[in-house]
Amino acid sequence: MDYLIIGGGWALYFALHSLLASEQVKRTVRSKAPAIARGYRFFYSLISTVGLLWLLYLIAITPSATLFSPPGYVRYIAMILASWGVILVITSFRHLSGWAFLGLKKEEKKGLIRKGTHAYVRHPIYSGIILIVIGMALYTPTDIVVLSVVCILAYLPAGIYFEEQKLIAEFGDDYLTYRREVPAIFPKKP
Repeated sequence: MDYLIIGGGWALYFALHSLLASEQVKRTVRSKAPAIARGYRFFYSLISTVGLLWLLYLIAITPSATLFSPPGYVRYIAMILASWGVILVITSFRHLSGWAFLGLKKEEKKGLIRKGTHAYVRHPIYSGIILIVIGMALYTPTDIVVLSVVCILAYLPAGIYFEEQKLIAEFGDDYLTYRREVPAIFPKKP
């Protein structure tokens, strides 16, 4: 039953996350409730954050079975991977406005970002998340953590697909060229 709750929680979170990020929902809100549309990005960020915190709380309180006891060096590797992931996520915001991302500031149209971490991968935030969750699974290898990691990794291709459809609509051929030249998640060998 716990697996259904955690797995279902992730499925609901990702479905709501993708639905609320869709252009169709945004257009509907703009046309039916323009007053709400001004704060939509903040609302979206708030729902995403609260949903994620709720899931992390569920994971923390759900009884879980340890799959194996990682030796010390594996825990160090796990911490290094997760730390690199956090650094990658943070540096990914260097060319993005964190305040606009959260909906606390009006987003400025800057054009397609191809510098910084975006010069090596198209979705550096997702790359960082992969490192974080793999580190988490190695550091705390419980059935519930591994289930959560599998759910997150299973969603990423869909998340990338939906995100890229929006980017193609916004940037057209520029994004298609960028997509041909730069890998999605894992950088090319130099």
